Amino acid sequence: MLAIAHACLLMALMSAADTRFVTTRHGDPLPWSTILSATSPRWILFAIALPLVLRITLRRPPWPLALGTFTLHVFLFLALNTAHALVHGWAGVRLLPFGTLFGFDAHVARVWFNSAPLIVPLYCATLLTAWSIQQARERRARALRESQLESQLHAARLAALRAQLHPHFLYNTLNGISALVADRQHTRASDALEQLAELLHAAFRDDGRDLIPLSEEIVLAERYLALQRLRFGDRLRCDVTVAADAAASLVPPLILQPLVENAVVHGLAHRSGTMHLTLDARCDRDRVRIVVAHDGVELPADWTPSSRGGVGLSNTRGRLASVFGSKAELTVRRRAGGGVESVLSIPAPIPDEAEVHQPAPSEMQPA
Repeated sequence: MLAIAHACLLMALMSAADTRFVTTRHGDPLPWSTILSATSPRWILFAIALPLVLRITLRRPPWPLALGTFTLHVFLFLALNTAHALVHGWAGVRLLPFGTLFGFDAHVARVWFNSAPLIVPLYCATLLTAWSIQQARERRARALRESQLESQLHAARLAALRAQLHPHFLYNTLNGISALVADRQHTRASDALEQLAELLHAAFRDDGRDLIPLSEEIVLAERYLALQRLRFGDRLRCDVTVAADAAASLVPPLILQPLVENAVVHGLAHRSGTMHLTLDARCDRDRVRIVVAHDGVELPADWTPSSRGGVGLSNTRGRLASVFGSKAELTVRRRAGGGVESVLSIPAPIPDEAEVHQPAPSEMQPA
């Protein structure tokens, strides 16, 4: 609206300059005050009326074409043209010397018909401006709706993956406790239930966070390993190492649990000896590299790097893709010297944006 008003005032100056030039060429230059008083009123009228037309058009756009809206704009155009003829006719008759060549009525009629070709493009330009503004608003509204829908879909997908992971995790843990009960190791089974209660309290707490510091995720993994040590005893040895700069990295809750669980369950499957499990996390340039490795049972002979794995690994990859897109990578491969290692690579936190959560010293001790 301000742009339209300024454009009209600029046209008023140009019209005044044209009148000054004509009168000067004829040897009788009019004063600038007289010229501006005679030529400016109609452009001031446009500066006031056209923004009002723009506002009305934005509220009642003429597209798609409807009889009521079309009639409204025809009325507005005729009213604007008539008002312009009256204002311009009055100013010309009263202030310009050659305005007395015609009577007032004749002068107004002449201006009405002569100005119509000027007002038509001005009015159409105003309608086009309103259409452009409406299209821009609709594009912004569509972009906002798409963004909201994408955000809702993202949240729903993460919720579905977490809902699928939790029963899977709980089922496998209860199986481990069931094995202790079957072996009549009641004291260890009771201790395992206490560990499970603490683990579930931390793991299933819904505090609205889609991401937690890696230090908190390590605590969950250590609790799970402590739970499994109650079952396997000295057969399972664990070492956890987390670099201080990696501890502040943000990861989805329980993202490490399937990797640690697979290492324990599959690494000790059909194995009577001991197994050494290591969990190592450290920053490597702009990446955080988390490695869960063990020297237990190796991968099947038909395993390939493209193998998707079971529910736990599939969910892990899905959650990583939902949060980090193509910036995260999970690789499961044979470990040099025997065993298996799972390598998780995610973007490193930005120091100015990441809130550093340092784990307590007790949390960083081997499980």
